Amino acid sequence: MEEDKNQNPTPSPSFVRPFLYALNRMQANESLSADQYMDRAKRLLVERLGDEGSIPKCAFSQGVVGVMADHTHYFDGFALMLRMRQGVAVALRPNKLDCHRIILEGVRDLTVRDHDIPREAALSSLITAVYAGVGAPAKTFYDVSLVGSIPTGLGASFQAALTVSLVRSLNALYLKAPSDPEIRVQALAALNAWYGHRFSPAYVIGAVSNDPEPFVLIDTGTFSHLPIEIAPDSKLGWGIVEWSKDWSSSYSTLGVRNDQASKALLDLKTRGFEKLESFRNLEHRDLEQAVDAVPRRSRSPLKHLVTENRNVQKLIVAIKKSDWQFFGALMMISQASKTNDWSTTNLIHELITKEAETAALEGIFGVVQSGEGECMLVFGQPFSVPAFLDRIRELVSTHTTEEVETFII
Repeated sequence: MEEDKNQNPTPSPSFVRPFLYALNRMQANESLSADQYMDRAKRLLVERLGDEGSIPKCAFSQGVVGVMADHTHYFDGFALMLRMRQGVAVALRPNKLDCHRIILEGVRDLTVRDHDIPREAALSSLITAVYAGVGAPAKTFYDVSLVGSIPTGLGASFQAALTVSLVRSLNALYLKAPSDPEIRVQALAALNAWYGHRFSPAYVIGAVSNDPEPFVLIDTGTFSHLPIEIAPDSKLGWGIVEWSKDWSSSYSTLGVRNDQASKALLDLKTRGFEKLESFRNLEHRDLEQAVDAVPRRSRSPLKHLVTENRNVQKLIVAIKKSDWQFFGALMMISQASKTNDWSTTNLIHELITKEAETAALEGIFGVVQSGEGECMLVFGQPFSVPAFLDRIRELVSTHTTEEVETFII
C-alpha cells in the first residue's frame, strides 16, 4: 500500500531480503540472461504499480567481484576483477508524485522521499545523484524496480552494477545514447557524490565493460582495462560467503580508511618523498625506506596499500602460467594483510581463513575479503567449492549467531 504523504518516509530495508529470490537462483547455480533480468524488472514494475504513465525503460549491468581491488578506493592503482554471470537490472519511468516509488523483488513496495532520510538508508539519494549527473529534469521523481542476484555484502560490486544500470536506463528514458566512457563518467560521478569521497573506478569500469573473459585488469589511473584470458583447460570454482545485511555499510568505514591513506601519503611527502603524488609511483626498492620514514600510525596503511597494488601484477603472472595455487596463495597473503595492516576483518573472516588453510589439500586454493565488508570470495577446484561452503555455514553457526549465506558464482 502506498504511504500517506503526510507520514514520515519509510526507511529502506536491508538489501538482502529484496533480492532473496534472485539469490536463491544463484544458490541453485541458475544463470539468467540480460534480457531475462530486464523482462523481470519491467514486469515487476507494471504488476506492482500499474501501467499508467510511460513505458518503463530498462537496462542491465553485469557484476564484477574485486579479487584484489579495494585498495583502489584510496589511490589510482591497479585492480584485478572477476566477472560474474549475475548482474542487476533496473526498470524506471517518471511519475507525477513528490517521491520515488521503489520496487524490490521479494518485498513490499516502498515510497521514499529525499527529505531527512539518513544516508545509510537512502536508496533514493543514489537515484537523485544519478539523474543529476545524467542531466535529467530537476525535481523529477521515478518509479523504479530492481531485479538482481549480486550479493549485497560485496558492497562496491553491487553498488557499481546498480548505478551503471540506473545511468543506462535514465539515458534511455531521455533518448540519449552515451558511449561507454560517458556512462563510466556519469556513474562514477554519482557514486563519488553519494559516498562523499573517492569511489574506486575499477568497479564502475568492470560493470560498464562487457568482455567475455573471466578476469579484467584495470588501471584506475588511466581508466583503461584489459581482459585476461585463461587456458582453455582451466577449471575454476568460485564461491561467496556473505553475512552482511547492510548494503551501504562501507560509507563510514571507507571514509575513515580514506583519511588514513591520505595521512600516510602526506607523511611520505614531508619525509623525503616530496615528489611522490601517488602510492602507485612508489618504487619497490623504496618501500622499506618509506615504511621506516613515516610515523608508526602510517606504516601499516602504507605497507598494505602498496603491497596490494604490486601483487595485482603477480596475480596476472599466475593467470598466464595457470598457477592457481600461487594465485590462491596471493589471495591468502592479501587476507593476512587486511587483518594485520588494514583492520577490515572480524572473527568470521578469521574462521573462514583458517578453514581454507586446512582445506588446501582438498582443492581450496584461497579466500579473500572482497568489498571491505562482511563478504569473502572463495577460490578452488569446482568440485571442492560447494562442500567447502557447506562446511563454512556449519562452522560459522557453531561459533557465532550470524546468519551466513553461501553462493556459487
